[in-house]
Amino acid sequence: MGDSFQVQSEPPPDVRICALVPCHNNADTVRGVVRGLPAGTFAIVVDDGSDVPAPAQSPMCEVLRFPRNRGKAEALKAGFAEAAARGFTHAVALDADGQHPPELFGKFAEAARANPGAIIAGVRDFSGKSVPPARRFMNKFSNFWFRFETSVDLGDTQCGYRCYPLEKVSRLKISRGGFAYEAELLVRAAWAGIEIIPVEVPAIYTEESLRASHYRPIADTARFSAMNAGFAFMSLVLPRKFLRRLSVAE
Repeated sequence: MGDSFQVQSEPPPDVRICALVPCHNNADTVRGVVRGLPAGTFAIVVDDGSDVPAPAQSPMCEVLRFPRNRGKAEALKAGFAEAAARGFTHAVALDADGQHPPELFGKFAEAARANPGAIIAGVRDFSGKSVPPARRFMNKFSNFWFRFETSVDLGDTQCGYRCYPLEKVSRLKISRGGFAYEAELLVRAAWAGIEIIPVEVPAIYTEESLRASHYRPIADTARFSAMNAGFAFMSLVLPRKFLRRLSVAE
């Protein structure tokens, strides 16, 4: 198992990368996200029980529909499964609300081809005045605990703009859903020895994207804090080899 999670020095010739766009009541913005992707990019839109179903975009776009809202975690997992079933090795996840510039897809794809065993993680610049103070604080809070738990210094642990190696992600033991899913995935990946490579992206918080966001400050922060308390304790009392075994399915 140890060698299987090492980043390969040369990318395999069959790296195939698609876009994955979870969508819940983002009908006004998801079309622009899909159309903004580089030409020839196949996109999987997962409509997570939207009141107004996300429309089909093009022959290069598959729309999966949930009859009711199941949360972003389930949307991502369904998208990962669909991408793997279609023969893709990687999926670049980006939000449907316009916060993640689709034209940067190529930047993630290039990094993934050079490092096919790694997670390519978007890292935003939080120095701008448009960033809400609560979001800036939450990101610093999250970064601190991630570094404490994994010894990995990542400048943005909450950006959902990421490229995932599907086979490796499918083997991670992730128990949480909702907002905590992506955070747990990153911790488990670090414990499993998967390299996490940062890619700079802008921090975009427009009035429209803030309205479309489904982040719940009180509930999600409470769940996130409880998760980190458990992970911090585990990182203090358990050896790294055991954390790795707890994080990866045989």
